[in-house]
Amino acid sequence: MASKTSNEAVQALRRQQKAEETALLAVLGASGTVEQTRQRRAAELAALDAAVSEAEAGEDLALAVLGALMPADRAGRLAGVTPARMQQALRRAATDAVTGRLEALTGETAVVRRRGRPPGTGAPRQARRSGVRVEGGSATDDEHHDQQDGESGQSDADDRESPAASDDGAA
Repeated sequence: MASKTSNEAVQALRRQQKAEETALLAVLGASGTVEQTRQRRAAELAALDAAVSEAEAGEDLALAVLGALMPADRAGRLAGVTPARMQQALRRAATDAVTGRLEALTGETAVVRRRGRPPGTGAPRQARRSGVRVEGGSATDDEHHDQQDGESGQSDADDRESPAASDDGAA
């Protein structure tokens, strides 16, 4: 009887071992399939990322050309993009490509400006200091400069003496 129980226990252990081996082989096969699928997904994502980058570069170029032909804010409104996207396109587009496209469109050599205002606009240049917008040479600029120098808030006019005060009372 002990022999029969032992044989049944051994057979049960062998069935258990066979089931474990079968399950382990299934896991290994599934793991291989998952890894292959992940690699395929990574390759497809890389290809899609490259396609998106190429499309964005084309859009950047088109927006930059339009922005070079007309004011960038108006070009952005016409194209239906935000001002930030328009500025991004103007920064990211290759200058040579924009110049080439402008020459092809207009038949003339074009200069692509990256920064600043157009020459000859006549608009007074404004500077930013400490978050306050001031025009060059204005009274607010002088007052602001005095405050930056650490003076007590008195302007240059307060430091000058009047002619009557400098005569020491002798008229």
